Amino acid sequence: MKKTENLRALCEAAAARGRLVVTGHDRADVDSAASCVLMQRLLAAWGIKSDIALCEPDGQSRRVMARFGVDVQALAGETAQEDALILVDHHQTAHAGRVIACIDHHPTEVPPDFAFVEIGDSGACAVMVLRLMQEAGVPVTPEDERLAVTALYLDTIALKSAKISPEEAAWGEAQAGRLGLDEDWLRREGMGLMDMRLPARELAMLGKKAYVFGTKRVLSTYVQTDAMTEEKLGEILAVLREALVRERADLWVFLWHDPVRLRSTEVDLTPDGRMQTISYDYLASRGRDVMPRVEHEMRKGGV
Repeated sequence: MKKTENLRALCEAAAARGRLVVTGHDRADVDSAASCVLMQRLLAAWGIKSDIALCEPDGQSRRVMARFGVDVQALAGETAQEDALILVDHHQTAHAGRVIACIDHHPTEVPPDFAFVEIGDSGACAVMVLRLMQEAGVPVTPEDERLAVTALYLDTIALKSAKISPEEAAWGEAQAGRLGLDEDWLRREGMGLMDMRLPARELAMLGKKAYVFGTKRVLSTYVQTDAMTEEKLGEILAVLREALVRERADLWVFLWHDPVRLRSTEVDLTPDGRMQTISYDYLASRGRDVMPRVEHEMRKGGV
C-alpha cells in the first residue's frame, strides 16, 4: 500500500467520526500556513472535509499568503479535545485533540508514535505536502506549485540555509523560473532582514517555538539581520533571561542569522545564568543543525 493510501484511509475514518483539523506550529509562518492549505486541498481532492486551525499566524504569513488569496487570520483558531489532528511543519503539539498524522521536515531522535508519520528531508514542509499530492495522483495546479516554491524560498533564507540540499535549491530556483514567480521578491522576502530599531522585547520573541525533549522544555527564537550590535544583543538577551525564568524553561536558544554575510550565531541561556555562544560560518538551520544537537544533549541529561 502506498503511504498516501494509508493516509487517506486514516483521514476518511477520522472525518467520519467527527472534525478533522489540519494545524501548523504556533506562530505559524508561511511554510506552516502553506502546508495547511495544500494538505486541505489534498483532503478535498479525496472528498474528505477538514478545517484549518492556525495558532497566531505571523506577520509575514499574513502578508505573503494574501498574495495567494488566503486570509490566514480567517484560518486562526483553536482545536477541541474531540478533534482528530493532522500536524504539518511540526511533530509535537500541546493543543487539544488526538493526533492521527504528521508531515514534518524537522529531524528528531525520537519520532512520534502516530498512526501516520512522514518526517522528510526537505527545506520546506509545503514541498513535502506537494509531493504527497503528486504521489496520490490528485490534480496539482500551478498555483499549488507556486505556493510550495514560495514556502521553500522563505523557509530557507532564499535557498541559502543549511537545511536545504544543493539539489533542492537548484530545483526550487528552476521551478520559480518555470512558474513565473518574481525571484527578486522571493529573495528579498526570504532574507527577512529585521528593522533593528524595533524594541528588544519584540525582536527577542521572533520565530518563537517550544520543544519538549524527555522531561526538558526548550524555547527558541531567532532574528535575521545584518545589523546586530553588542548593545542590541545585550538588550535582547536581558529580555530572554527574564522570559526563561518566567516561562520555567530549561533552556532558551536564541539565533541570529546574517543572510548578507552568510553566517549564524547561537546563544544558549540557562536558568542558572550560564550562557554558551556558538558561531557558524554558514547560515545554520534551527531545525536541522541546532535543535537536533540540543535534543541529543537534553536527552542525555545535559543542558
